[in-house]
Amino acid sequence: MAFQGNFLIIDASGAELFLAAGNAKEHRFFSGNGEARRHSSEILVQTERLLCELGLTPADLDVIGAVSGPGSFTGIRIGVTTANALARATGARLISFTALEAIACDMSEGLSLMDCKHSNYYALLKLDGEERYFAASEEELKRDYPSLPRVFYSAPDPELYIKTFLQKLEKEEFASLVRPFYIKKSSAEVSG
Repeated sequence: MAFQGNFLIIDASGAELFLAAGNAKEHRFFSGNGEARRHSSEILVQTERLLCELGLTPADLDVIGAVSGPGSFTGIRIGVTTANALARATGARLISFTALEAIACDMSEGLSLMDCKHSNYYALLKLDGEERYFAASEEELKRDYPSLPRVFYSAPDPELYIKTFLQKLEKEEFASLVRPFYIKKSSAEVSG
């Protein structure tokens, strides 16, 4: 049976703030302008705007999905904290997923990759029914996985985000709290 409730999906992990809101009848999206420093000031304003376009209030939300990472350490915290706070305030259920999981949702085997600068990537490896996250250089990927299919994250894909969210919803993969997902330590943690 198809999901009949109202949902909100939040992704503040990258340069582009992404929000999706909807229900079985319609969806609305917001994609920011690539100003990661504005996520904290825009996230609630744009959430309210999206919900108003659908004739909804936060109290009408049944499920909130949050992208838990990988990406900007601060952005991940902003998105996850907002999702957790809204769920607590409204009683909505939570679903957590990663951006790499979303872009690889149609792959049975392969690599889902996100550029993390200097020829390095965050990776999700799907192989032999298993999934593994790691960070690797371009050379390591070429050496260790030369023939696996690859998909690259460039920006949030509304269709894949909603598809991943609905798949997790169907499996009832609810979280009591969305936790930030980091593949590697922050610069502060490494140097501290």
